Amino acid sequence: MRTVILGDVHLGSPLCRAEPLRALLEEIPFDRLVLNGDIFDDLNFRRLSAPHWAVLELVRRRAENGEVVWIRGNHDGPAEVLRHLLGVPVEPEYSFPYRGRTVYVTHGDQFDRFQASARRMRRLRDLRDLFHGFAIWFDVPRKAALQWLQRSNGVYARAVDQVKRRAFARARELGASYVVTGHTHRRETETRGGITYLNPSSWLTAYPAFILFDDCESEPRLVVLDARLRHQRRRRRRGGVPFTVAKG
Repeated sequence: MRTVILGDVHLGSPLCRAEPLRALLEEIPFDRLVLNGDIFDDLNFRRLSAPHWAVLELVRRRAENGEVVWIRGNHDGPAEVLRHLLGVPVEPEYSFPYRGRTVYVTHGDQFDRFQASARRMRRLRDLRDLFHGFAIWFDVPRKAALQWLQRSNGVYARAVDQVKRRAFARARELGASYVVTGHTHRRETETRGGITYLNPSSWLTAYPAFILFDDCESEPRLVVLDARLRHQRRRRRRGGVPFTVAKG
């Protein structure tokens, strides 16, 4: 059994790396696909370009021939809309077995108290969005400005730590050995108390990634697509998507 977990795609955003994602869905073999939240940037479908619609069509085809689970993220909208759109189950969280252990997957926004507070404090949310929006506009497509802003912001750092800490606690409560989140757009792996935490970051970066749980392998892998190589791929016959395994 091969399970691919990816999230924070943000279809509809001009920064979304839809072409590498389409190549992934077309070429890599897997039995189960877990879409871990924020697949849409919002539900304004007019923002979806042709490559974005192609990704959705591939997800539909995968759902006809295999298992696809959509975990709703804070950008995705109502579960009923998503279920009707693609005909796949939409869950708040999801667990599956892997080599005799349990994998717990959740988007992670429910662990982010800063975001919940910001929703209640309209002016604070607008200020946050203003800074993030400016950073995105200023440094498309690499987002170095946005990433610097996030990493230098104490509130963001605390939110990232809070999501991870509470995800560990929830996994421990469920008896899971692995927990996969998204939401924070920070790629990392960490093991605490026998539980391994994985976050592949987002598909807005130059190096999108996914998590692979393969029953033939003793441990999961965080697999990173080197976007700089995708132009080389177009110049040769289909021979697989160029992936490199993230270090650390």
